Amino acid sequence: MYLFVIPFMSAILGWFIAWLFIKAIFMSWNGGLKNKIESIQIESILSQSTTNAQFKALIPLIDTQFDQFFTHKLGEKMPMISMFIGDKTVTQLKSIFLEELELIFPAILNQFLHNTKQDFTNNIETKWRAILEPTLLKATRKFRIIAFAIGLFWGIITLILAHLL
Repeated sequence: MYLFVIPFMSAILGWFIAWLFIKAIFMSWNGGLKNKIESIQIESILSQSTTNAQFKALIPLIDTQFDQFFTHKLGEKMPMISMFIGDKTVTQLKSIFLEELELIFPAILNQFLHNTKQDFTNNIETKWRAILEPTLLKATRKFRIIAFAIGLFWGIITLILAHLL
């Protein structure tokens, strides 16, 4: 009877170690997920050329939004100003605003990412753990089964070697 206990104990131990690994990711110790995320430097991820490329990809959208604002919304909000703004003025205003946005976009993007990272780390225990932990456990199910099989195999080998020696 006890011959079957050893392989299954090592199989359960293998599964438990794999399960514990996922649980340990969310613990608040020095190597935990929260501490690792806090140590990420957002500025090192995004270079100036990356933010410039991202901004250039947004220019058509921004241009369309500025055009919509200057031709329609500004006239609705401030009818007096709309009488003095023509197509030439709208074009000049759009180019001035685009130049200014191009200068401040990297700072805005870095601040946005920093605030997002801070929000994520502040809410990792309350909000994100409930979302990420079940997803990771489901994603690692095959690995836990493999760990169980390896543990079972190791227990059988140990049992065979113990009886041979």
